[in-house]
Parts: sequence; C-alpha cells; structure tokens
Amino acid sequence: MHTHLRTMISIAVVSVLVGAIILAVGCSSSDLVTATIIGTILHDSDHRPLADVEVTDNDKVTTTAADGTFVLPVDDSRAITIYVLADGYAVEQREVAAGGGVKSAGTFYLKPAPLSGFGHITGIVADAGAAVAGAQVWVGGNTAITGADGRYTLYNVQIGQRTVTASTGSKSGTASVMVISLRTVTADIALSSGPPIGPF
Repeated sequence: MHTHLRTMISIAVVSVLVGAIILAVGCSSSDLVTATIIGTILHDSDHRPLADVEVTDNDKVTTTAADGTFVLPVDDSRAITIYVLADGYAVEQREVAAGGGVKSAGTFYLKPAPLSGFGHITGIVADAGAAVAGAQVWVGGNTAITGADGRYTLYNVQIGQRTVTASTGSKSGTASVMVISLRTVTADIALSSGPPIGPF
C-alpha cells in the first residue's frame, strides 16, 4: 500500500515538472507582452500622417498605419527608448516611462533630412506683431503649417531666390529669401489685409 502511494506521488511530481518544462519552452521571453506603446508619426512641416514608418525598441518592430498611428507590443515594463526610422527623414527617439499596460509615446514630428541642392526655410508668421498659429505657408508645392508660436519650417526647397507665401484664409503675406544648399535661412512674414493666394 505504502509502495503504491509513493509510486503515485512520484508520478505526480514528474508530471508537474514535465508540464513546467513544456510551459517554459513553449512561452519564450519573445512571446511575452508586458506593455503596449502607442503613438502617432506626422510630417513636421504640414502635420500630415506618415504611413509605413518603422518604430522599434531595438527588439520588437512595427510600422505606422495610413493615419500615422502605431502600436508596439513590448516585453519590458522598464523605461525604454523607442526609435522612429524612415527613409529621407532624420531619426527620432524618445524614452517611454516604465510600467505595464498601454503607454502613449505621444506624437513625433519627423524632419526631412537635408538634400544637396536644396535648403530649409524657417520663420515666424505674424499679424500686427502677434504670432499667428495655424497659418498655411508655402513656396511652390512645398507647404507648412505654423505652430502655436507662429513658427514654420519648409524643408528641402530648391536653391535660389524664392518667394514664401503665408495665408490664414482672410489675410496673406509674402517674403522673399535666397535659399542656399544645405543651409537654413529665415523668412518672417507679416500678414496684411487682402484676399489670400492659393498654394498651387
């Protein structure tokens, strides 16, 4: 009787150990998800969403959807750094705080990498000396939107003398600037009364 009982206990112990080994092998660390990082990737100039942009923590990798959003499941609940990689744009990185569950990395505004033969234009759009947010700014087909501080940046504008236009829909203004290869030049624009001019 005692021998039979000892045999049954031994079988039970072995079964538990085998089950634990199978569980450990079947659920590797690469399969674990302890946090999900979400965010949005936009173009720095006009804030349009950027699709198919790679987002990674140097372990897991995902890409953005058509609306610029991404979801990155990770297996680390510590604070981690994520990287945003896209051809033709400067690399962006940001640390995401420690913790599990869903964590927001916020919005990334990608800046196009400079190209030889092109330059960047930046400046402030103002109306009677006050910065104007949300104004549309353009030169040719290259467009931007001013931020809360009235500042804009147009990336990779063809070199030469260029006229930059800004419009709020009811007011517009222009500024002329010489664009230099691989340099950033400044063109501040003062809005005045008058019909706006279309960007194209």
